[in-house]
Amino acid sequence: MTLSLPDTRPTGGVALHREWVADWAQISSFGENFDALLVSAAQPAELAGLLIAALRLDLPAVLAAPLTDPFAVAFAALGFAPLEEDLVEVVVEVARTRWPRPHDLIEGFSLANALRAGLSLGAGPELLVHLAAIAHEAGEVGFTQMIRVLAPENPAVSTPQSSWFEKHGVAGLFAYLGEALHDTPTVTGRLKEPLPPGPPAPEAAASRLVFVRGRASGTEAVCRTDGAVAELSGLCRFYASEEAAVRAVGDGEPGPSDLLVVGGCGPRGGPGLLRLDLLERVLGEAGLNVPVFTDGLSPEGVMGTWISLVAPEVAVGGIIGRLRDGDLLRLDLVEGIIRTGVKAEEFSRRKPFAVAISPGFGYAARYARAAFPALEGAGFS
Repeated sequence: MTLSLPDTRPTGGVALHREWVADWAQISSFGENFDALLVSAAQPAELAGLLIAALRLDLPAVLAAPLTDPFAVAFAALGFAPLEEDLVEVVVEVARTRWPRPHDLIEGFSLANALRAGLSLGAGPELLVHLAAIAHEAGEVGFTQMIRVLAPENPAVSTPQSSWFEKHGVAGLFAYLGEALHDTPTVTGRLKEPLPPGPPAPEAAASRLVFVRGRASGTEAVCRTDGAVAELSGLCRFYASEEAAVRAVGDGEPGPSDLLVVGGCGPRGGPGLLRLDLLERVLGEAGLNVPVFTDGLSPEGVMGTWISLVAPEVAVGGIIGRLRDGDLLRLDLVEGIIRTGVKAEEFSRRKPFAVAISPGFGYAARYARAAFPALEGAGFS
């Protein structure tokens, strides 16, 4: 039986989209007496949502999406996709034996594999959000702490478009990662059983994720940048939405020494964690290479420097909502520290920018009132 996602969905960000897909797939599967799920989707949020639904239904699941992007590769490392075996044969066997079920595959070691594999192909902060949501659904405590340790240690080593990955594929990537991966169960056996000998090192890809924190305020963010960058700084230009920032760039407001601060895009404010794809596009069209500091989500494969998933977000009174035009912001990527030229007393006197939580009782409104922070998965609390 084929279940196709409806075209009409609640308006919001990627985490809201994932939660809606998980709920829809779970409800649509009730009473169908499925033996297994064969899942495929073009968007990472949809793939993550379908795996969450499989967890809730306790049904074996096999990933049928092509292993050509960092998210599909991460879910393969989680154990849900065959690497070399015939997909049809795998699905038939999994459905016949009703094993392995998602709870048999998802645990701390396989989540670490997924994180490392996705980051090695250049995945950004969105991977952290979706894996955290899957870990939360599986009852795996401690994964959010694991993210903060493993993500900075695992830079991109290749890209899906590289000649190296085209030649060696996912099995070659896993073989190259070697001892960094745990030999965990998958839908076709142990992860390392089918791997070839380790291929030569891929061409270097320098992007990495670094966690930065404000010691006094408790603010935390994820910075995606070139591995050679040690410090970022700029004069803040605060915008209360992506739309406001896009208009400002179109009007030529930000200068090359500015740092764009974009609030109101987090899990509750978005709602659902908005990915700032439009802002990235207009910055590129304007030829403006400036850092972006946001409680939303940076686009995948973005060029330049983005500091995203800032928490606490504006909608819950985070310090990001007290930044003003002209404030100096410095990010030390070596020590992982956020510094500003504004004194603590001045911050405390400022009235935080207010973001209205969605009113009413619709899906997006309920989500906005109850969502977890981004690095905890940004799911319903």
